[in-house]
Amino acid sequence: MAKPPSKTLGLPDSLAPGLKVRLLAMETTKSRWDTIFIGSKPKRYFVLEQPKVNGLPVKLDDNSKWSVNFINNGQVFNFNCEVLGCCARPVPLVFMSYPEVVDQANLRNAKRYPVNIPMIIEGAGEPNTGTLAKGLVLDLSMGGCLVATTTEIPAEMELLMTLYLDDHKTIAGLHVERKSGRQAVGTYYSGLAFLTSHNPEVFNQVHDLINGIENIPLRI
Repeated sequence: MAKPPSKTLGLPDSLAPGLKVRLLAMETTKSRWDTIFIGSKPKRYFVLEQPKVNGLPVKLDDNSKWSVNFINNGQVFNFNCEVLGCCARPVPLVFMSYPEVVDQANLRNAKRYPVNIPMIIEGAGEPNTGTLAKGLVLDLSMGGCLVATTTEIPAEMELLMTLYLDDHKTIAGLHVERKSGRQAVGTYYSGLAFLTSHNPEVFNQVHDLINGIENIPLRI
């Protein structure tokens, strides 16, 4: 049974300056921005960089209400707040109300998206172990993925995964660990967990990939 989200008062310590956060407007359906957390004054406010479009800051309306979420160490955090005000100098910043309650949940309990992405697995340690397995990613979530390979992926070992996307793009250097596995008719199925604290920049690419899948229009 999936563990229900827990609630904590105030912002968690994992929301550190420089962390990427996502803003989603609660009063409209057209505003969604990515920006950077700058800092906070506990129980008073927290500060973000103003989101940018084509290099120019976007001013958020005073008193507008937003849902904020960010991902760190395999957990997703979400809370609601409103804009207290913006400033343009010395740098464009937006001040948000300090949340009273923050929702926290394990990412692998989040929705899984069926995909068909070629990938390879290598060892993350030294010396270089070379390619350990090749196969396909069958489903993808914020916390991990299910892969099918013709050789077994080692357990209890830190691994590096490379995803081969369309248009010759790749997501390389994604740290993963095998959490489960089974074999059926010569194929190995492995559940991999993303080790997001090792290389947040690479995991942000996975985050963007999943957001792109979420935003594909539904065709009837």
